[in-house]
Amino acid sequence: MVDDISHESLRILLREEGVSFERMKTWKTSHDPNYAAKKARVEHLYAIADGEVIPEGGEPEVIFCMDEFGPLNLQPYPGRQWAERGGRHKDPDREPRPRRRAAYTRPHGVRHLFAAYDLGKDKLYGHIKPRKNRMRFLEFCRYLRSLYPPEIRIAIVLLTFDQIRPAL
Repeated sequence: MVDDISHESLRILLREEGVSFERMKTWKTSHDPNYAAKKARVEHLYAIADGEVIPEGGEPEVIFCMDEFGPLNLQPYPGRQWAERGGRHKDPDREPRPRRRAAYTRPHGVRHLFAAYDLGKDKLYGHIKPRKNRMRFLEFCRYLRSLYPPEIRIAIVLLTFDQIRPAL
């Protein structure tokens, strides 16, 4: 037992033991009363995909994990690079560099990504859409359904998608 220790001595001691100071901004817990049952179901689906459990009658053979991301938009990032010289020192046969587009306007709108990961095939599918709504979501779900014959049952694990929750 140590009665007194300085911050620096504690830092050195913890660093030698492989412990670092980390801070979390948020901690999220579910307020859903059915959380435990849903979590168990998702873990069971993952076990089917990993081949740890054989699917019984009526259980899906194919599992997709689906999520959405957006809006995707052009973001300027500061940085440096090697580039050909411009201005009067450039090669006269070379085309001018393309003009950089300002990122503070969105004249053509933004895009949204719908993506799904097939756990069994280890394959990623994605569609970029101009809008994110229920119709686009169902369109992507129909696409996932079309990847397998109708007699094969599939499951789609939705990670987070607020647009469809009111519809379910």
